[in-house]
Amino acid sequence: MEFKKIEALLEKYLEGETSLEEEVVLKTYFKKEQNLPKEWIQYRQFFAYYEFAKNESFPSTKIKSTARIKTWMMTAASIALVVSIQLSGIFESQKSPLELQEAEFVFQQFQTQMKNVSNHLNRGVQKVAYLDYLDETSQKLLK
Repeated sequence: MEFKKIEALLEKYLEGETSLEEEVVLKTYFKKEQNLPKEWIQYRQFFAYYEFAKNESFPSTKIKSTARIKTWMMTAASIALVVSIQLSGIFESQKSPLELQEAEFVFQQFQTQMKNVSNHLNRGVQKVAYLDYLDETSQKLLK
């Protein structure tokens, strides 16, 4: 009779449908029973592991006070860095009219130089296109 009950509980356990009380019954059965069927011997080790793991503990590591101080110092330094960057941006954004005129003049010079470079490149593209046309024509003649 007990064999059938344990077999049914074991099936429920493997399906994940047992209650905590039923699991306790299984653990105590596999812990105390000496005459187990061959196919259930592996479950004895399985349930014994839970008893062993329950007693296992890991040492807790405490953070040293120097590590906490370093963390706070790094946080404070990063906040100070962000604030100083923000403040420097406020003071640099106010430019004088002379600086604005100079920047506009430099930008105009840059634009004219870029137009000159573009014109030279366009002339070079036209010459390459002519060479491509000559190449196509010579290929037609050779065939």
